[in-house]
Amino acid sequence: MSERLSAFDLHMHTLNSKDGFQSPYGLFKMMKKKGLRGVAPTEHHRAATLKVIERDGRFIIPACEYKSKDYGEVIGLFVTEHIENRTFEEISDDVHDMNGLVVLPHPMDPLRKYAAIRRGLPDALIIKHVDLIEGINSRCIINLFNKRAQRLAKRLNKPMTAGSDGHSFLEMGHAKTWLQDITSADDIFNELKRGRTQITGYPSIFFLHFPTMFWQRIRRLAYDSW
Repeated sequence: MSERLSAFDLHMHTLNSKDGFQSPYGLFKMMKKKGLRGVAPTEHHRAATLKVIERDGRFIIPACEYKSKDYGEVIGLFVTEHIENRTFEEISDDVHDMNGLVVLPHPMDPLRKYAAIRRGLPDALIIKHVDLIEGINSRCIINLFNKRAQRLAKRLNKPMTAGSDGHSFLEMGHAKTWLQDITSADDIFNELKRGRTQITGYPSIFFLHFPTMFWQRIRRLAYDSW
């Protein structure tokens, strides 16, 4: 890769998601260790931050993974307000109204209950509302699902992102979105908006999923008992 390129993990989770292990307070340390310029903590349902956080040339991008009422999950990047989980179209409009970007995560993974392929998301809504399609998600246990996502993006003429979907520091950075000549958060937004991305990545080892699944159930039991 060119020295002008910077790597970003644009889909990952921390303790602010019920199934996350990663401490949000250690993100900058882990970015440095993993060779990342930035991450987007796409917490479930509600963004953990509503502003870009920058430290020593590295960035935490405000983001959220919403679960729409009709067509499954959708990611908002650069969100500045909290959004209620409504329809896919309404959530996308809300993200765009705050000058954010809409990303369609793991769209062709049939093993995920809330993926676009399972929910029957029409191409027309993707064309109208989605800015970028996630071409590599490291938690797709069969790489064919990522290949199908890439074919979908090319067919609909959408640029692609990559994200680890990591729920712990062990997974962070397994998939990377590469952007060129980044010096500020505005540069990140503009490169994504213009679709000038490159993606790389590989599947996480499947056994890494089990601790987060177990942890999610423990936290649900704890919440239910309150």
